Amino acid sequence: MGIHLMICLTDVTNGQIRYEIVEELEKGTIIGNLAQDLQMDPKLLYNRKFHMTYDTKIQHFAINSITGTLHITHRIDREELCASSLHCVIRLGLVMDMPLVLYHIEINILDINDNEPCFKENEIVLAIAESTDPGSHFPLEGAFDPDASSNSVCLYFVSPNDFFDIDAHGSHYTIKSLALSLKNTLDREQQEIHELTLTAADCGRPKMTGTTQIKILVQDANDNPPVFPDPLYRVTIPEDYPVGSVLIILNATDNDDGRNREIEYSISSIVPVKVQQKFDIDKEKGELRLRSNMDYEERAFYEMQIQAKDHGQLPLTGHCEIIVEITDVNDNAPEIKVTSLSSIIKEDASPGFVIALFTVTDRDSGNNSKVSCEIPDHFPFTLESKFSNYYSLVLKHSLDRESVEVYNVLILATDTGFPILSSATSIIFTVLDVNDNPPVFLQPSYKISVLENTLPETLILQVSAVDKDTNENAWLSYTLLPSSSEGVKTTNFLKIDSHSGKIFLVNSLDYEKTHMFCVVIEAKDHGSPSLSNTASLTVFIEDQNDNSPQILPSLFSGEVWRSAQVGHVVTKVKAIDLDSGYNAWLRYEMIFFTNTSLFRVELYTGDIIVSRTIEETDEDLQNIFIMIKDHGEPPKSAMTVVTITLLQSKEEETDYNVVLANNKMVIVDFNGHLIIAISFISSIFLLAVVSYVGFKY
Repeated sequence: MGIHLMICLTDVTNGQIRYEIVEELEKGTIIGNLAQDLQMDPKLLYNRKFHMTYDTKIQHFAINSITGTLHITHRIDREELCASSLHCVIRLGLVMDMPLVLYHIEINILDINDNEPCFKENEIVLAIAESTDPGSHFPLEGAFDPDASSNSVCLYFVSPNDFFDIDAHGSHYTIKSLALSLKNTLDREQQEIHELTLTAADCGRPKMTGTTQIKILVQDANDNPPVFPDPLYRVTIPEDYPVGSVLIILNATDNDDGRNREIEYSISSIVPVKVQQKFDIDKEKGELRLRSNMDYEERAFYEMQIQAKDHGQLPLTGHCEIIVEITDVNDNAPEIKVTSLSSIIKEDASPGFVIALFTVTDRDSGNNSKVSCEIPDHFPFTLESKFSNYYSLVLKHSLDRESVEVYNVLILATDTGFPILSSATSIIFTVLDVNDNPPVFLQPSYKISVLENTLPETLILQVSAVDKDTNENAWLSYTLLPSSSEGVKTTNFLKIDSHSGKIFLVNSLDYEKTHMFCVVIEAKDHGSPSLSNTASLTVFIEDQNDNSPQILPSLFSGEVWRSAQVGHVVTKVKAIDLDSGYNAWLRYEMIFFTNTSLFRVELYTGDIIVSRTIEETDEDLQNIFIMIKDHGEPPKSAMTVVTITLLQSKEEETDYNVVLANNKMVIVDFNGHLIIAISFISSIFLLAVVSYVGFKY
């Protein structure tokens, strides 16, 4: 038997390919080269993770991922797949990722004449009265051929004889009715039994036939068969017609009398069993009732022959045909089937990215099968339909994982029937983070105060930043950007823990060298490319009382006339403190063991002032012990000794002269021996006092 393989390629830009093949091809037979027909490299099939979707339970086809050829994996029996339907199409879907694309493949299965006609019974027995008029017809049950079109039964003939012929009516290779017709009057006395051979033939190549035997018993009497008013009845019911309801009431009549006119109704035995199981007929009343539920999607009409038989000794029958047409009702909700889904979507995916592919079907017909799909408006997605019943969920706007991390998109499919039916399914996917958010410090700037002399490695501050991204895109590292303060690198002052953001002192700070400094802190994530942000840190150094007052070099001795008035400023003690504030605010005090009441020291200016009238008994050399003390906690101090010489007035002085120049006393003439002696004694005394004070304090 010759096998012809036909491959037809339509517009590939529409993503649809059609092939035609005959049934019963061997396993492994190559149907076509998809890679070539789609104009792509076969390697892309594997790299793009292709997979097939099937409308049938059995997967009849597969794709070679190396060559791209489509081949048969399971022998196809068209009659098993599509029964006797004129059209038999297997639909496939080829789905490829990166990007997500769907190709629609239709394979039309052509019938071959691989089945011969077959009669249900090997012998048909008919009882025909000898009084039957020539031209009478006796319905017969035809042969069944599962092939389609020209390969199905198209011809009947009977073995040569003088009395009977076959009357078959139909069109387009379909026999609608089959009957045995009587050509000549029968004579029971001449021949009581006639045996014929009925042959059914198809129109395929090669032609195939099937036979059955017809046995005709010639009988007497009862010469009026029941007659129906019409030979054909049409009944239309919806598919939800209640079981047990009456479809039609038949009323045949018989012109005979007595039992010969009593009629019994039945469904002809030539009606297929599956059809008989759908209906019941009341034998006496002729009421045809529905026996089981109708389903328009399974079958749209039923055709059956009803016979009416009388009760004569030689029963006669009449026949009529009933066609029950089923109208569709909207009893099937749309069915949604997701064929491909990307469960993870990067948040930087471009608009137009295909997230999922799905099909929507409705087993109803007409308006009941028209379906529309929709998703909630607030989602950044839209639905696109490229083929009939094929939909894709497409990204409409950019995603933001920080706003929505997981999407649960409800797809609602609704038909246009009455009542309206709908179904829904959810498509769930996760948004994958990309590094699109820089770190953000909890504060744009930080200001802290640190005591000078704080020990190194002391924690002074912990900064923190947050990143809206996740995983490595949110892992942060902290650094101090290089900078300097007064010529000194800030890294000499501080260091930061890169993970925790804790800031520690590297060295002790000295307020007297640096009052404040600024550093810039950077937080950087671990994304690719990484993003960063900065914050400023200003460190104010707080002064500690760590410096003692320092006495400025000046006169540690002074001279005053004995005639000086009370309040006269003899000299001034000057000191400074490198600290600041209260730590540098100095006060001057005379030490308690200073043995004189002749002078006093101004508390905050250090001026040494004559506090009473100088008397003759006052010694010429006056030693004043002065302590300079700051206001820090604890306070620090320094001590000095000022020696003041009391001079005679000009009227009393004969041995030397004192000249006042620029408010300073200058000795221009003196008794050298006296001065040397006084200085020596004063030095010894001063050394003793300093030693005592140093030992005590």
